[in-house]
Amino acid sequence: MIPRKRLLQLSISFLGLALLLSLFLFVGCAARQQNVTGLPAGVTQAQVQNWDTAVAKFNEIALITSALRQSVIALNGATITDASGTHKILPDSTVYVAFLQSIGKIDQAQIDAAAFLKAQPKNWGTSTQTTVRNDVTLITAELQTITSQQLTGVKNAGAVNQLQQLITQLGSAASAILALTTS
Repeated sequence: MIPRKRLLQLSISFLGLALLLSLFLFVGCAARQQNVTGLPAGVTQAQVQNWDTAVAKFNEIALITSALRQSVIALNGATITDASGTHKILPDSTVYVAFLQSIGKIDQAQIDAAAFLKAQPKNWGTSTQTTVRNDVTLITAELQTITSQQLTGVKNAGAVNQLQQLITQLGSAASAILALTTS
């Protein structure tokens, strides 16, 4: 069992982080959609807005991935006590290492995509969409790996739910980017 004080601290931290992310998403998305004038020849308003939305979603992925990493590390330090004794919620094991490796791969794909988009300002052509789609595919593959293999190493249902919420938010942001690449 997690001590009540520690569980309360983890819950408050998680709720504060979720509130901060939600505030960022709701305020940031509304402010980003703008009417752009003076577009170069052959570039449409929709392409610029899609590029801008993709950049915003990759920023969102960076924030959520950071929150996921911090949660995993915190769970590795947290303990539960049951009939057989006191144990770490996410023990030092191959699962913990694999969790951190998957998070690192998500980070790397997000960083690569964001850097690529910044090097291609307001370019949402076919080649840009293909590169972005490939990076998002890597992110979604790692999210599937985390969900199918690594969550099983977490020894507390509440902690699994917290991690699953972050994973769902990452998946939603990735899906939003993929939807832009098919238009």
